[in-house]
Amino acid sequence: MEGLPLVRLLSMALRTSLEQLHEKLAAAGYPELRPTHGYALNAVARGEATASELAVGLGITKQGAAKVLQQLLDDGYVEQAVDPHDSRSRPVRLTRRGRAAVRASVRIQSEMQHRWEQHVSAADVETLVTTLERVVRAENGGELPPVRPGW
Repeated sequence: MEGLPLVRLLSMALRTSLEQLHEKLAAAGYPELRPTHGYALNAVARGEATASELAVGLGITKQGAAKVLQQLLDDGYVEQAVDPHDSRSRPVRLTRRGRAAVRASVRIQSEMQHRWEQHVSAADVETLVTTLERVVRAENGGELPPVRPGW
């Protein structure tokens, strides 16, 4: 029997993983979060704190990034900060709720990885992660590309 094509398997793994992650996030008290919100929260946690910076980091338009940030502001995950060097800049930072959501996501993803390790092995999962990162970097000039969430 011929196996499934790689792209289809990767798509299925992504969909399954994101659905599980967001079901568990909802159960943990974060029902409004969607994949794009998670990518944005992680970017804010790393310091990509304006709509312009977020747009570059996610590979989306500045308007799209501003919309995502507004949703996160409305839901209490981020708050407006002040840039002492540029009064035109509108940075955001994580709120207590935002930091808690990021921690919950990290915990849930770790649990998901441990479940995968029960199906195969920790070494297999580590090899998979390392291999995927090498291929993605090789296909993108040695860099990790923006996420470009499309959902």
